[in-house]
Amino acid sequence: MTRSEPFVGRSGAVAELRARLAAAAGGTGALVLVGGPAGIGKTRLVETVTGADAVWGRCVDDPGAPPLWPWRRVLQALPAAGAEVARALADLDGHDGADLVAARFRFVALAADALVAAAEPSGLVVVLEDLHWADEASLRLLRHLAGEIRRSRLAVVATYRDTSFDADLLGRPGTESLHLEPLTEPDVRAYLAEIGRSGEDVRDVLRRSGGNPLYLKAVARSSATDGGRAELRHLVRTAVAALDAGARELLAIASVLGEDVDAHVVAEVAGRPVDDVVPALDRAARAGVLAPGIAGTRRFAHAVVRDGIYADLDQGVREDLHARTAAVLEREPALAGVVAGHWLRSAATPDALARAARWAEVAAQDAKRSFAFTEEARFLALAVDSRRRAGASDGLGALLVDLATAEYRAGRFAQSFEHAREAAGLAPELLVAAALVVRDVAAPDLLAGMAELTASALAHAGPDAYPVVRAKLLAQSASIAADRGRGGEAVKTADEALALAEQAGDEEARIDAVRARLKVRPLELPLTERLRLGALAVSLGGTGRPLVALWGHKWRVDAAFEVGTMPVVDAELAGIAALATTTRLPLVRWHCLRLQASLSAYRGAFARSRELNRLASELAGSELAEDRSTVGLTFAFALQLALMVGDPGELPEGYEELLAIAPPLPITLISQPLSALVLGRRDEAQAGYDALRPLLRDPDFLGHTPGVGVNLVPLLEEFRDLETAEWLAERFDGEPPFASGGAGTFCGDCSSSWSARLAALLDRHDEAVRLFEESIAWDTRLGARPYVVHNRVRLASVLLTGGDVQRAETLARQAAEEARRLGMPGWLRDATALLDRTRPAADPLTGREREIATLVAEALSNRQIAHRLVLSERTVESHVRSVLAKLGLANRTEIATWVHRRERT
Repeated sequence: MTRSEPFVGRSGAVAELRARLAAAAGGTGALVLVGGPAGIGKTRLVETVTGADAVWGRCVDDPGAPPLWPWRRVLQALPAAGAEVARALADLDGHDGADLVAARFRFVALAADALVAAAEPSGLVVVLEDLHWADEASLRLLRHLAGEIRRSRLAVVATYRDTSFDADLLGRPGTESLHLEPLTEPDVRAYLAEIGRSGEDVRDVLRRSGGNPLYLKAVARSSATDGGRAELRHLVRTAVAALDAGARELLAIASVLGEDVDAHVVAEVAGRPVDDVVPALDRAARAGVLAPGIAGTRRFAHAVVRDGIYADLDQGVREDLHARTAAVLEREPALAGVVAGHWLRSAATPDALARAARWAEVAAQDAKRSFAFTEEARFLALAVDSRRRAGASDGLGALLVDLATAEYRAGRFAQSFEHAREAAGLAPELLVAAALVVRDVAAPDLLAGMAELTASALAHAGPDAYPVVRAKLLAQSASIAADRGRGGEAVKTADEALALAEQAGDEEARIDAVRARLKVRPLELPLTERLRLGALAVSLGGTGRPLVALWGHKWRVDAAFEVGTMPVVDAELAGIAALATTTRLPLVRWHCLRLQASLSAYRGAFARSRELNRLASELAGSELAEDRSTVGLTFAFALQLALMVGDPGELPEGYEELLAIAPPLPITLISQPLSALVLGRRDEAQAGYDALRPLLRDPDFLGHTPGVGVNLVPLLEEFRDLETAEWLAERFDGEPPFASGGAGTFCGDCSSSWSARLAALLDRHDEAVRLFEESIAWDTRLGARPYVVHNRVRLASVLLTGGDVQRAETLARQAAEEARRLGMPGWLRDATALLDRTRPAADPLTGREREIATLVAEALSNRQIAHRLVLSERTVESHVRSVLAKLGLANRTEIATWVHRRERT
């Protein structure tokens, strides 16, 4: 379609797109996705609105295209940004192991920064065409850019077809969507008038074209009576048939090359001088088959034009042209994937398949250097398939290990494990490498197979294997055992791995072993050792190995929480925040948000903790979707927050559905009846707890994570399971005391609090009082204000049962005041109910009446009180009248006097 074609029916879209670009130039950047079916006029719209300074990149319908292909074209037009990205790649070159995943993210972040910087100070418009054909690396960069673009002068306009597009990108913050609809009857009438065909039946033309501008052009110029696509095909065939035989041959070659047409490559494939080829291509352009492209190149007028010419080629002709094209392009190593694709589409001879496999492996290495792991896996899969079809088995096992590794880095864990297992079956010497591909993935459907493969590798290596190799395999085995809830096995195996790693002096093996050991029963390791190993991990990690540094900081956070050294907690959390800022790695940012949310709740800053939990949940959904445990921890946090504030409304929708499909780990099994209890479904909670009871005495069940035992306590209290309470109390007595724990999910209360609750349940009055007092002292010193409320309420209850009414009243009043300040509705109700029990004669008010009287004393109006307590103003007015009547008072001033007098006494 030439640009002399009428442009109708798009005034609204033009205005909207211009407004977006103007806003970007003013400092509010945007990613604008222009969608619609093929031929609807997406490119024409963008060309009409964007100026000559816009930078264009096009995705191509070629599985062999190098990663980041459209961005490469963009960066060629932006030398400064291109140089910055090249430097980033050079700086990150040489990373290996799991750190490649971190390096990939840093590369994406640096590339996004370079594009944002290129938009200063005057603004920049980048156009990406045919995003539905984009490779994963290109989409990853675009997703990241969408999160940064709002605060820049950069506008990215991308066109895409409706079908099979990245829905996640459409929903990203910073993304605007502009969908082009078919032309209407007035639009078609205007089009026909402009081309001098006003006499046509407008409704018939609209029906035949479907309002698609590309088909409209064909219908308006064709006498055919079937649909617009068929008329377009007829038009293309007619235009091609009118050309000379030489031009038709060149168009056939061009259709094999793809949508972009390079005259020099066409000339080489055809074996003709380029000076003969250029005029022939120009004749095709004048016939409307080709259109001017970028920097003197040409391209097909539309994808459907190229598809039509390609489809009309006989199979033998296509195969021959693909083989000739592959032979020509082999001189361009940068197009290794394209070369592999052409060999695959040529005749399937052993030689062609072998060459396809060889070039696919080269393309995979190029993709790996660009941290494009999805594309690396795709090329390696192509190489594996080509070798199999060619009957070449040599080296296939090693190639499968490479494929499994790329898939693991791309987050395709199930596929990765299957290919690793296949490699081990083909070549026993690859057992060790295969067993160590998939690591730290707690997917329940993979764990049994991973354990079996690791056991086979250990048996193959034997007890006399190189210590580093055996240490890594043992650490892998321990990690899997921990994820399967087999704590005793995990501890024993991890200890053996750690001893071997220490003996070998290999720091990486040592870190692997320590990580496995700290997955289960971490408190059994001496505190000083955990602090030392944490410091070691931080020093080994830095920004070059950020995940190692992250684990080190987290180990030190847990250790510092255990003894209540809050300055160390804050310092280590600041270290994680700095690591998140410098690396911008999603997993590090997610852990940082999780810890910050947990610590905020621990200190009573509930609004901030909810916001941080929300941000962590959004990050998990957008960047860490392959790891379902990240979503699970968001819900686990909500359950603990509901318990902390006493409000079942904290539990989000979908929590029970998630628990139903979660792996049957101890903490998950405990959470099911606990969440039912929080939601007020006591019978369901009772049934769930009864089903759990036979499992509780299993050491691996209680020892799976520290959270299992403490989450059991509310169930014991509710169902008065004294036998299990006695047993659990003995277990707690045998463990070292701690100030708090579980910061990665939710900071728990100190150990004396849990023991106090069991003592109270078992009617050990004096022990319960002593332990609750100890808990209040601990929590007060550490700034755990919500837990101070909890323990004051519980201690008041114990004292009231023992007859110490005056002290119980003081504690309950203090708890009620703090619960009101912090926003803990359930605990405010409990404290108020205790107050009702402590002073029935001197104070005839109900808990709610006393609460409202206190707010009256603070000079709040009825409307303000209603807003504070989430009541209607009429209800508050009714309570105030009741207070006046019960106390025999005349006005609000007397209520305030009565409240202040009660507070003094």
